[in-house]
Amino acid sequence: MLEMTIYNRLKILIAEKEFREKRKLTYRTISQETGISTATLTLYMKQGVKAFDTGTLETLCKYFGVLPGQILTYSEEPPIPEP
Repeated sequence: MLEMTIYNRLKILIAEKEFREKRKLTYRTISQETGISTATLTLYMKQGVKAFDTGTLETLCKYFGVLPGQILTYSEEPPIPEP
C-alpha cells in the first residue's frame, strides 16, 4: 500500500496557462510576474516543498486563477499532466 501525501499541480497549471495564453512560461517569467523566486518554483516543480507558505499559495492562486485545492492534491501518486 502506498502512503498518501500532498502533491502540487504546478506543472499542470503552467501547461494549461501556456495553452490558454499561447506563450511559453519559463521559471524566470513566472518569477518576474509573481515575485516568487525561481528556487521556490523549482522546489514546487520537483515536488520538494515540505512546508507550504500561505503567501506563496495565495500568489499562485491569483496568478493561475484557481483555488488552493486546484494547486494541492492529497493522493498516493503525484499528478500526471494530461497530453
